[in-house]
Amino acid sequence: MMLEPTTWTMWDYIGLGVMMVLSFVLANAIAWWLESGRQKRIAEKTKILAAESKLRTPVTIVTGFLGSGKTTLINHILTSEEHGKRIVVIENEVGSISIDDKLLRADEQEKAAVGIFVMKNGCMCCTAG
Repeated sequence: MMLEPTTWTMWDYIGLGVMMVLSFVLANAIAWWLESGRQKRIAEKTKILAAESKLRTPVTIVTGFLGSGKTTLINHILTSEEHGKRIVVIENEVGSISIDDKLLRADEQEKAAVGIFVMKNGCMCCTAG
């Protein structure tokens, strides 16, 4: 028994294209819905854990363009004795050579800069582990 070859019309190709687009849209809508539910559960759990925690650690993130004064600001904070706080600097070094690390540890700042931790590959888990 020999099957006859089928010929597709323009409408067959259009129908196939529409079905492909609809399946793509439906799959992405389901993925978005699942992800939004996941994000909501994470946010709720984070609120609960934060409310139960007695430990509070203030965090300041310093970011900016090259030459915007980030190292100067951190140097001022590390050398200032006015605030009376213990400071830890976690530096996410993007370049292959850590320049800010050397600037922050220079001369009189050696004592103050003992809390500097350089993440060379941008990931705290990979660097510390």
